[in-house]
Amino acid sequence: MKRIVIIVAVVLLVCAACAGGYYYYVNNFGKKIANPLPMPVSGKVTVENVAPFFYNGLPDEYAFVDVRTVEEYSKIHTDGTINIPVALFEEDGACEKVADMLPKDKKIIFSCPFGPRAEEMFFDLTDPVADGGCGMQPEGMYYLWANVKYKKNRLVIR
Repeated sequence: MKRIVIIVAVVLLVCAACAGGYYYYVNNFGKKIANPLPMPVSGKVTVENVAPFFYNGLPDEYAFVDVRTVEEYSKIHTDGTINIPVALFEEDGACEKVADMLPKDKKIIFSCPFGPRAEEMFFDLTDPVADGGCGMQPEGMYYLWANVKYKKNRLVIR
């Protein structure tokens, strides 16, 4: 009887170790895409569009703008990203402030952990002035609709 209990305990420990390893793998490595989708002119992009960009670090021709709060960004962020909180649009003169902070010579991908705040930033900038937006041209600006984990040296996009 004692031998059966030990065998069952060992089997359970092995199963727990395998489950933990799988959980670690899923949460710390980006999704590999065999047939990536092409980048649109602007707007929404998903893991199928951008995952190949991040296999070897952030691409030079793109700026990755993290729209989380300053507090969230200071806790953990990826080197090379720019923090422009979407909450700036609650202040007067936000269009000018944000426009001055955006890189002028790169395509821009806005991100947050899941996508809604990145989408909000995109539309705050690109909606017509008459509708309360900044009226910026959307070409070369994207918002990422994906699960994003921020690591010090890389982004994990799933």
